[in-house]
Amino acid sequence: MKRPTCIDLFAGAGGLSLGLKQAGWQTQMAVDYDKGACETYRQNFPNVEVFQGDIRKVDWSHLAGKIELVAGGPPCQPFSVAGNQKADQDSRDMLPEFVRAVGDIRPKLFLMENVAGLVSPRHSPYLASRLQQLSSLGYELDFKVLDAANFGVPQHRRRVIILGSLIGSIAFPSPTHGAGRKAFMSSETAILDAPRDAPNRAIVTYAKNPIMRPSPWAGMLVNGGGRPINLTEPSQTIPASAGGNRTHIVDERKVLLDYHSYLLDGGKPKRGLVAGVRRLTLRESARLQTFPDSFFFVGESSSQYRQVGNAVPPLLGKAVGEALMAAM
Repeated sequence: MKRPTCIDLFAGAGGLSLGLKQAGWQTQMAVDYDKGACETYRQNFPNVEVFQGDIRKVDWSHLAGKIELVAGGPPCQPFSVAGNQKADQDSRDMLPEFVRAVGDIRPKLFLMENVAGLVSPRHSPYLASRLQQLSSLGYELDFKVLDAANFGVPQHRRRVIILGSLIGSIAFPSPTHGAGRKAFMSSETAILDAPRDAPNRAIVTYAKNPIMRPSPWAGMLVNGGGRPINLTEPSQTIPASAGGNRTHIVDERKVLLDYHSYLLDGGKPKRGLVAGVRRLTLRESARLQTFPDSFFFVGESSSQYRQVGNAVPPLLGKAVGEALMAAM
């Protein structure tokens, strides 16, 4: 049976494409601005047409009526709490381009992925205006914030999934992991036997003025944005800014856990290097995103970490892709 077709906008390295492929979809075309990400995509999806460049220059008319699903995650920086949250005033806002692609192609279904901040009170009026454009095209719309950890990903990663349909309502995938279900996949299990990889050379140093939180996995005990991972649980969200001192930390000896207790007891902040800890390797980061070890990343180290951090976890993409497939 012929597999239904899709295109992947803002495809990055191909995390969403991989998940959709695992769910039975066939990607015909992928679009992204980042050169390194496009090279990675080509390496792993040699039969997919890849357009590297400004999506605003793409003419979709040749795909009108020929694609069942338009999928993609427009750049999240305009809506992320880690950014300046300028929304439509940010030049990186590409929601209008997603709407344009859907309007020109008229697929049966669409899938948009973004940070949970897109549905926050600050940005919901803008989102509503874009969804109204899609609704006026005849699409039945629904959205939901999903945590990737609830679908077997060893990482807490909350993303809003917006679904649109011309063929009736779509049931969102039901969580498979968490309370009352399968146990969460722990970060330790995920990275335990990861292939040998170049070590992350970014050093870990004690923060001069640590920011304390009740949890040792939050706050800022060290310099940079990287935090220690609770190896018994899914990790924190892997950021696109990883690679240097924003890369999360593997603390198998519980050095920073003990340091957190020491500070809570009134101890004075330490200085210098933190001995006995290290930062995640690229391959471990990819494992926490559920990329298979056979998935090959291309480019400078910083680019590869960015590609991993920007990606939709394939297992999350698969879960949503299966829900869309059921609607077909």
